[in-house]
Amino acid sequence: MAVVRGFRGFNMAGNEQSSQAELFILVNAIRETRRRRFNMQMALHHLVTRRRQVLNVSLLLLLLISFQRDNIATVPRSCRRLGRNTGWWDTVWNTYSDARFKKTFRISRSTFKFILNRIGPFLARQTVTEEPISPELRLAICLYRLGRGDYLYTIAEMAGLGVSTVCLIVQEVCQVLVDHLWSECVSCHMPNTQEDFKKKILDMEEFWQFPCCWAAIDGCYIPMKCPPGGLEACKEYHNFKNFYSVVLMAMIDSHYRFVWGSCGFPGNSHDAVIFKSTDLWNSIQDGFIPLIGKSVGDVNVPPLIVGDSAFPLQTWLMKPFTNAVLSPQQRYFNYRLSRARMVSEGAYGQLKGRWRVLLRKSESNRDQVRITTLACMVLHNICIMKGDTISKKLDLSNESNGQEKRSREEIRKLLLMTDCPSVRDISFEGSKVRNALCKKLWLEKETGLVS
Repeated sequence: MAVVRGFRGFNMAGNEQSSQAELFILVNAIRETRRRRFNMQMALHHLVTRRRQVLNVSLLLLLLISFQRDNIATVPRSCRRLGRNTGWWDTVWNTYSDARFKKTFRISRSTFKFILNRIGPFLARQTVTEEPISPELRLAICLYRLGRGDYLYTIAEMAGLGVSTVCLIVQEVCQVLVDHLWSECVSCHMPNTQEDFKKKILDMEEFWQFPCCWAAIDGCYIPMKCPPGGLEACKEYHNFKNFYSVVLMAMIDSHYRFVWGSCGFPGNSHDAVIFKSTDLWNSIQDGFIPLIGKSVGDVNVPPLIVGDSAFPLQTWLMKPFTNAVLSPQQRYFNYRLSRARMVSEGAYGQLKGRWRVLLRKSESNRDQVRITTLACMVLHNICIMKGDTISKKLDLSNESNGQEKRSREEIRKLLLMTDCPSVRDISFEGSKVRNALCKKLWLEKETGLVS
């Protein structure tokens, strides 16, 4: 019994020691866990504090940068080695008087604003690498080039731009003028109804005293450099006046406005061949001119176009008598028809007098010469529509002093008008109409009564 009791005491002491050891281990584990948790909390606290400090410093830097941007002028990005000189246009627009502005650009400020309002949206550009050239400056450069005919290098130095940039601006603005204003400013004056033709006929008879006429047709040369193409191109574009050119053929109404135009045929082409190659000739042959007219004797005279001896005689296209020996009646008819045709010479005189780029030999290619010429015709009609008159000194139909008219031969020579050989008259019906008009005009001269 004593042995059993000693064994039980020993077991109880061993259990008590093991329980104390387990408790010690548990306490140490709890302490270690608390220590680790405290260290993690402290590390997280330091991390949050660090991030707050970084965020505060970043916000402070952003505020400083924004403050500096507000106080420092922004320099636009540019791929150019040298900066632009943009002061020319600002000086022109802000300091030039109205008279000096018109003398520089050949149009008034009001006309300039009118054109800019119509085509300004088509001239605006959006560029990434640099500040775009404003539509006002683009239009001004084009007008300066067309009005004065200066070299592209001269305009580039004046405007502070590159030569290729100026060349591209002139091409684009001319193209926009033709694409968006040709129908509104040129084609709209072409009569389409009987009432339109009657109004044109009345205006022509009132201003130029030729019956049944609604327009005059004539051509002129636009000088250019010899185009590529070898010997064939040299022969084709070398005209009768001994220089390279393309032909501008146009129809003009009684108010010196262009109602139709075609440009681009080689300078060696005959006027009759050019006119017969146009869509207008085909349209007239298909019945474009209405069946209205005026009875002169026993002949019905339709609405007429007057031209020189290079055009073919038709019932609707009058030309002068080309006989070797003319009767007094025929000479008087030629005089009256020639006076009616002076409207075309006057229109060309204003066109080339205001837009001098058409007078000097162009260094551009044929297509660009064509677009430039058509753009000048659009601007010519806009100036007439806005009442923007041309100076008498600029009008090439006047003497240099602006007081006297030049002779007809001098005008045609100065304007580089076409001078093609006469075409033989083969239209019998056209001859009947011309003879009837000849008798009518001679009777008016003899009696002084207009019928």
